[in-house]
Amino acid sequence: MNNQAWADILIDELVRLGACGFVVSPGSRSTPLALAIARHPDARQALHFDERGAAFLALGWAKAAGRPAVLVCTSGSAAANYWPAVVEASSGRTPLVILTADRPPELQHCGANQTIDQDRLYGGFARASFTLPCAGNNCPVDALRGTLDQVFQQAVHPPAGPVHVNCMFREPLDLGNEMPPYHFAETGSPVAEPHTHWVLPKLDISEAGQHWLLNRLHEVHRGLLLVGELRNPAERDAVRELAAALRWPVFPDIASGLHIGSAAPVVVHFDALLLSQKYLDRFNPDFILHVGGNFVSKRLLERVSTRSCTVVQVCPHPMDLDPGRAVERRFEGDIDAFCRWMTPLAKHLTPLEWPLPFEALNTALGVEIDAWCAERNGPTEIGVARAVSRLAPAEATLFLANSMPVRDADMYAAQSGPGAWVEVNRGASGIDGNIATAAGLALGSERPVVAVVGDMAALHDLNSLVLLRNLATPFVLVVVNNDGGGIFSFLPISAHREFVESHFAVPHGLGFSHAAQMFGLPHHAPTSARELGEVFASALKHPGATVIEVHSQRDRNVADHQDLKGRLIAACDRVLDS
Repeated sequence: MNNQAWADILIDELVRLGACGFVVSPGSRSTPLALAIARHPDARQALHFDERGAAFLALGWAKAAGRPAVLVCTSGSAAANYWPAVVEASSGRTPLVILTADRPPELQHCGANQTIDQDRLYGGFARASFTLPCAGNNCPVDALRGTLDQVFQQAVHPPAGPVHVNCMFREPLDLGNEMPPYHFAETGSPVAEPHTHWVLPKLDISEAGQHWLLNRLHEVHRGLLLVGELRNPAERDAVRELAAALRWPVFPDIASGLHIGSAAPVVVHFDALLLSQKYLDRFNPDFILHVGGNFVSKRLLERVSTRSCTVVQVCPHPMDLDPGRAVERRFEGDIDAFCRWMTPLAKHLTPLEWPLPFEALNTALGVEIDAWCAERNGPTEIGVARAVSRLAPAEATLFLANSMPVRDADMYAAQSGPGAWVEVNRGASGIDGNIATAAGLALGSERPVVAVVGDMAALHDLNSLVLLRNLATPFVLVVVNNDGGGIFSFLPISAHREFVESHFAVPHGLGFSHAAQMFGLPHHAPTSARELGEVFASALKHPGATVIEVHSQRDRNVADHQDLKGRLIAACDRVLDS
């Protein structure tokens, strides 16, 4: 069997398994794989010359589709450029299949050009690693297909994550003028099914676990429901029904699907409430049920870890999500199944008697944030977070980059927004690959995307602006430019200003208008909240990407946050004193 037939079968099996798309970076050694993808009639594909951006593009694509995306690159350092996205996919439980082309065994460890040791290249960050033999080594077709089926299963089995398949090819890498018609397998006509079906288990809580939880719930007086990151609307809807049945206060993370646009009585400004000492004196839950992933709010996690109450966590995977070591019982199970089991039972629990008026507090803080934003002459970083939560339409995906954008949205986003689905890269929380991830979300969802990134994150991923040029759906990239690493102004190092500027914030003095022009993208720099809303609405009316750059000053931003936090504490205390 020649290289091309081998690659054709490999790619065809991944298509049959349900890979959502293929992201290819050009290279010579990967020629058979690239040709197999190009010729397969059912393989959705995207190309990117920058392997680091390509990997994050695949990450976003897989997030949106809920199925593995496939990465393809040549040998050598190209594969090493996948590392940051592999780390994020592993920590963030996002399924990826990585196909790295490689030199054959006889060219390993002998100084051959563009050759490194690629066996188990990604170490413990890959859920599984395989090195396939070269084509023509009498490997049965069923063995190749069966190996790919196993690889795919390990990518999607909880905890989902990246798997690595190293593909060795001898020259010649293509058949020149003798390229045969595309075939799916040596045995003849194509079939839609993979060689081996892996049936994944449905994780349910044991009877003993159910018995313990029900007994404990009947003893609860001050219950609190924490809703962390959820992965799909089915989980969101199931948790929403559970919350309505429980009638407990609900603290939703920005990535829960219950923060923006939620009609449920949730406390979206819980992080601001935790600033008030009067509130903390009366915040004494005796039972906390944490459903879903972790929280952006470090303040909440710290408060939970210092409270002497029962903390129960429900997650659909075995990874530990308890940095404060506060969890007493942890149930591994499907979130929607858990909620469907618990919701009818929760309706019969005794109503709680919390000494805190959560709804009034949440409303008062929302009014205070709106009043503060209205008083500002130009757009602020807080105002951008508030405005975008209301401007992003319900049918859109809202991607919030790491560092300040996701933190500001978690604390200041409006509950009254249309309800765009929120996506984040909080596995390793890096600022690399954020633009590419958002582009992948657009490919995977085929819906409008709004991405909010800081200037440093945008500079990290500037090459990925090329991915935005030919999108078929509206894409709004909001770049908040405060000329450096603004988050360091909020950290303890900020007390040493001379070091902050030279070694942490690192001001660059750059704008993004020329970068947008170079990549053929429209650029706007609104100077008022009204103008921001106008250009935002205009950008959503047509396919393709628009860059909206909002300028800010780091010192002013710190003062803004301090000022508003003081006002929020006062507003909270007024409600508690009334």
